[in-house]
This record gives sequence, C-alpha cells and structure tokens, in this order.
Amino acid sequence: MAPRHRRPPRELETPSATIRYEPIVEPEPWFSCSWDIAIIFLLLGGTAFAVVLHLYLYPTVDKIHPLPNVDLENAPYTWGTYRPHMYFGLRTRSPASPLFGMMWYEQPDTIQRPHIRHWCNQDDRLPGYYWYEADGRTFGRQNISETHKGVIQTDWINEANGFAARVKLNMAQGRRYNVILYLSAQELSTRFRLGRHLKDIFYGYNDLLGAFTLSVNLKDGTKLHSSHSAMLTDERIQIDKYQDFIVDNTQAINPQNQPLHYLLNEKKNSDEGKFIAVQLNLGSQAEFDIVLQTEKLKAMKSEEFNNILRGRSYNFNKKYENAFQLAGKNYTYNQQKMAKVALSNMLGSVGYWYGHNRVFHNNLLHPYGPHSFFSAVPSRPFFPRGFLWDEGFHQMLIRKMDPKMTLEVIVSWMNAMDTSGWIPREMIVGTEAEAKVPAEFIPQKSDVANPPTLFYVMDKLIHDDKTVARYAGILKLLYPRLEKWFTWIRVTQAGPTRSTFRWRGRNSTILSELNPKTLSSGLDDFPRASHPSDNEYHLDLKCWIALASRVLARLAKSYGTEVEYQKASKAMEELNNFDTLTKDHWSEEYQGFYDYGKHSVDVALAPVPAASSPRQFEYQRVTSRAPTYQLVTNVFGYNNLFPMMLKMIPSKSPALKAMLDKIHDPEVLWTKFGLRSISRKSPYYMAKNTEHDPPYWRGYIWININYMVLSSLRNYADQPGPYQEQSLTIFNELRANLVSNMAIQFQKTGFLWENYDDRTGQGRGCHPFTGWSSLILLIMSDNLDT
Repeated sequence: MAPRHRRPPRELETPSATIRYEPIVEPEPWFSCSWDIAIIFLLLGGTAFAVVLHLYLYPTVDKIHPLPNVDLENAPYTWGTYRPHMYFGLRTRSPASPLFGMMWYEQPDTIQRPHIRHWCNQDDRLPGYYWYEADGRTFGRQNISETHKGVIQTDWINEANGFAARVKLNMAQGRRYNVILYLSAQELSTRFRLGRHLKDIFYGYNDLLGAFTLSVNLKDGTKLHSSHSAMLTDERIQIDKYQDFIVDNTQAINPQNQPLHYLLNEKKNSDEGKFIAVQLNLGSQAEFDIVLQTEKLKAMKSEEFNNILRGRSYNFNKKYENAFQLAGKNYTYNQQKMAKVALSNMLGSVGYWYGHNRVFHNNLLHPYGPHSFFSAVPSRPFFPRGFLWDEGFHQMLIRKMDPKMTLEVIVSWMNAMDTSGWIPREMIVGTEAEAKVPAEFIPQKSDVANPPTLFYVMDKLIHDDKTVARYAGILKLLYPRLEKWFTWIRVTQAGPTRSTFRWRGRNSTILSELNPKTLSSGLDDFPRASHPSDNEYHLDLKCWIALASRVLARLAKSYGTEVEYQKASKAMEELNNFDTLTKDHWSEEYQGFYDYGKHSVDVALAPVPAASSPRQFEYQRVTSRAPTYQLVTNVFGYNNLFPMMLKMIPSKSPALKAMLDKIHDPEVLWTKFGLRSISRKSPYYMAKNTEHDPPYWRGYIWININYMVLSSLRNYADQPGPYQEQSLTIFNELRANLVSNMAIQFQKTGFLWENYDDRTGQGRGCHPFTGWSSLILLIMSDNLDT
C-alpha cells in the first residue's frame, strides 16, 4: 500500500538542540592478570563498547515532564475501540491492557490459503464499513458490508473493567464463515488458559484487570458447522503477524460425505500462554455474544446487554441532536445518515498507543519516549495513527460532542513535546503503529514543524463559557505548554526578516521535482517558490502564528501573570498587523496575498541527458527564465486564502473583495462540488510533481480547507462592511455544493473520502476517511462558531 503523499521521507535536517548525550563510563576490568594483558583487553573491550554505543545505544530526545491525564482514574481500566486499524478490536488505555481482536474469512470449498479480514485494508475491497453510532467511550454499533451482499454487525459496550459485544452475521445464503476471537498479552504478568466450553473459553490474569474470563454465547438458532477449535501459545508473535500465525496453524478437515472445513490446530496448545484464540465455524446466518468478565463485571445476560446498549444509543442520539440540530433542517435521509456516520466514525476511530517515536539526529535514529498517546486518526486502513496537522480539525468536530475528550487528546499531544517545544508531526508510537508504516516513513525530524491547528480548536474552546467554567484547571495547565510550542515555532521557523516565517524542510538541491515539496506545511506539493532558499517566506505559516498569538493572549489574560499577558499582547499586536502582512505578501497587480522567494514563472519537467540512467536521460526541473526573488504570483489556491480563513483581513478592506471574487470564479477555485485547491489558470494545476508522482494539492477538493473558508465567510457575513451580502451568498452556495456532492458519493460508495475530484466530484485518495472530511457534519449544522 502506498504511503500518504503528504508524508514521504525528507532529506536530513539540522537536529534539535534538545538532543543530549549521556557520558560514557568505561567498565572496570572484571579479571585479574598482568598489566600488559589487562591494558590490551581494556583497549579491545573499550573499542567494542564504543562501537556498540555508537551503533545501538542512541541518546534520546529530552522529553518534557508530562501533564496528568484528564481522566487518570478511569482510562486505564475502561475498554474501548482504541485499535482503530482493526475492523473490530478493543483494548484499554493502558500499556498493560490485553488486546482483543476479531478475524474472519469465508470457508473455502477447496484447500487453499484463506484471505483473512483482520486489520482494515483497502485491498479487501469491502463495499463499506462504518460505525453508525459510537461515542468513543462507552459503546459502538458498526456495519461491515462483505462481498456477496453480506453484512456483519458488531455492537459493543463496556462496564466496570470488562466489556460485552455482539456479533451478527447476515450473509449470502449457502456460504460459510469462520470467525476467530483472540486475546493477546502485552506484558509478562498477563497469562491465559483455555477452558473446556465456549461459555468459559478463556481464563486469564492481568495486574490491571485481575482475574477474568471470556465467554462466547451462541444465540438461539445459531449452530456450529463443526465443534469450535481453540489454540494457546506462549510463543512471542509479532503483532502484525497474528493473522499469519492463525493461518499457519490452521488445518483442513475433510470428513467423508461432509464439506471441507478448517479448524485451529490444537496440538500445539500450551498449559499457559500469552496468545489465545478460538474459532467458530458458522453458516450464513449466525449471532453470538462475547463477555469479558472480571470480579467487577459478572456474567451479562442477553437482555441486560440489550437494555444497556439501547440506553447508550438513546443518550448518544439525544446528545447528537442537541449538538448539531439537523432534525429541523431540510436534509435528505441519505444526507442525515452521512452526517451521523461522519461523527460516529470519527469517535469510533479514536486510538491509544504506547511506546517510542524514532527521531533522526546526526544521521542516526534515536528512541523518543515512552509516550502514552491518545488521538483521533485520519483513516482506519491507511493512516491509523496521530497526525499533528490533522488533529486540530478532528477536534473541531469532537469538541461539540465531547469537549472533555478533546482536552484529553490535546493534553496527550502536549505530553509528546520535548523540552524545547518541538512536537513530532506524526506519532508513530509502538509496534502496532509502526506495522502500518513503511520503514522509511517512520523517523521524525526534531526541527520540522507542522501547522499548529490545535490553536485553531483552542480558539473555539476558550470562547465557550461552559467549557472554560468546567475545565479551567486543564486550560491553566495547557497554557504554558502552548506558549512553549508557540515560541519554538516562532523561533525555529523564522524567516529572513522579523515579520516573516519560513517552513523548514524544503530540498533546495533536488532536481527531479517540478516544485520541491513543503511537507511540513501540510499542503505537501502545493507550489511555493520554484527554487527553495533561506530567504523565502510563507504566507500560511505567518497566518498560523498570528492565530496562535491571539489564543495565547487570551489564555495569558486568564491564567498567566501580568508580565506574561503584556508579552503575549505585544506579540499578538505585532503578528496580526494587517499593514505588515500587506507589505510582505500583497500584490497590488495580482490582487492577492502570496508567498515570496526565488521563483521562475517558466519551469517544466523535461528529459535531461544522464549517463548514469539506463535510459540515458532523466526528468528534471528546467527553466527557460532564470529565477529571481519575487512574490509567487502564478500560483493561487488554498495557501493564498489563509489571511481570509484565519480572519486577518478587515471586513471593510478591498482585499476581502478580491478574495471573494477569486473564490467564486470557476476559472480560479469555484466548482459545483467545492473549492479546488489551486487555480485552473496556474501552470501547476493538475501537474505531476515528478515523472511518476501524481498531483495531490494541485486541484482536488479538500474538506478541511473548505470548512475553514466557510467559517470565515460566515464571519464576514456577520461583520459590518460592504461585502456582507457577497460573503453570505458564497457561503450558502458553497455549503450546498459540498453537502450535495459528498452525500452523492457516500451513497454511491459507502465511504467518506480523503479528497474529491474537482471535475467530476468523485471521491479520491484513501477511504474510509474518518478524519477531516467528517467536518461535513459541522458544515451541515451551520455550527461554525465564527
């Protein structure tokens, strides 16, 4: 599976000054002999020891002291769908939690290696799967559409320190399916034993949960096609190889006059172990309950499960309607369904990870952590991990339903900070997260920034009186962390002059790219100055820092000292000065705000002779006009909208009118499906960035940026000025276009998508996209908190 285009590896960067080395202490000799022999052995041993230290025992980034968990008392013991990369998997938010998971496959009629469904995978080509009700804390209801028009339904609830779940198969008549349920230990004290019956199939002990039993109860009318099979091993199985281990330890049984069926090989079973599984051989119609019982949670009867699930579903729907109020709006059934799936998938895909990042320093990898990390994810099959740039958009939606969860997630990100204020832009933490990422994409760079979108959601939180009153203690703890992060970005990403800023990470030597990527900006291949240099500066970064300064000033007023408030106010005044923004970035001729840098308006990818290439040539960037320092005016798109999106343009400024005109122009950004990412007039529109790399942020429609535009349009429609009516008209038309097209694509495909084609409206990229495309719900609710 190809990695996300906006997160490929980058060239090595200057490391953070926070890397620290521990002194190497030479070991004392443990033997007694002559001085000459001792010196020789010491030299040899010291050399070997130094080599080992150099190659393997890397020093670590200095991690800041963590803030306390917002929900410290309950989180470690409470089960949830915190394994978002799985079709159905549960764990608690503790490193000591056992992992529960489900696999299934269609029983073949001939002996062959079955294709197991386990981790979400686009290559499975399932017609659809989504949580249609889920609160991310206490329950969830999911439909998984299989091929041949079958559906698997998974419902779950948690109680005390255990859980209960129900799995229902409604598959095509005559087909047979094998379902495997397993538990896996994550630390040495957890041990499993096999029971004799499905009603007590697993026994176990764990320091976190105590003694527990897992039972499987077949519902009336559900019959096994053969006796259940189980396995228990004390082998250490790599976490991404569970399904391979199951298949490798499956045997085919072909009794006379009976159909072939597969069973787990029980010959290898240990008395105790750390991986345990049971397989149910089922027909096309089946239903069973699963209960993990502890001393605090006793056996749960079916009717009790029904009542709890029904109550939580009712509370969820009541809270949902109070937050978004869609019932009274004129939306179709399909649009309403899409909206609820958007929220439920977001909440049902929140994950927990424990472990270390890997960070580059001096061309070597360093472990950084450990982290107990809690975050939403962009996509269950493709990106089931935390992304700093995405997270602010995730929390814009989650905060409306569960502001406490939003604060828990923000605290988790702040706890990933090092002492300088740097935060990894991807949290690839632990073996389970790394298993979904190609090795070359795992390392993080400790001096590379990312858009500080958490300030975007913090701006909303601190303007909500109820949130401020209820969570003032958390906000007070967050203030100094946010201030440290802001200072780190402002200092490390400074531009050539005081009022300018530059994203680090662009490659000034690469020739194979039409326009060297700016991955740290989150906009990846959105064109900047054609020839990267230290003297360029970037519009979007300037605007992000200006927003952050406004949030910090408000926080400092409530939770800081008078000195801190005065300092924050001064920074806010400087960074939000519209005259300075205009001086640095505005083009009167082209009526827009632009990046500045060493730029040629005439570049192309062309074959260049290269003796080292088998083809004797390679495609490189060539120019027919030499680059000069100038505003990048032959590019207009999402980047150029940031002064409006982050509300830096005065409502009466003619610059706002210029922005509105470009937004509404079909030859620039406007389409009947949403705003495209770059103008059709730009030479970079839909242009490949290398011979093989397709365009990404060069035309397609992205919902997070469309959301930001809508939020700003709603703001300007409410502000006194000559452009209120124009802002409101564009707002209404854009919202209608987005909702209509996304609902059509959802009905056709069963998914929300990463982005949408600006020419056809079709969904593109990875799917299901549980991330910022879910903002369509906020767009539909008109709840943009301007």
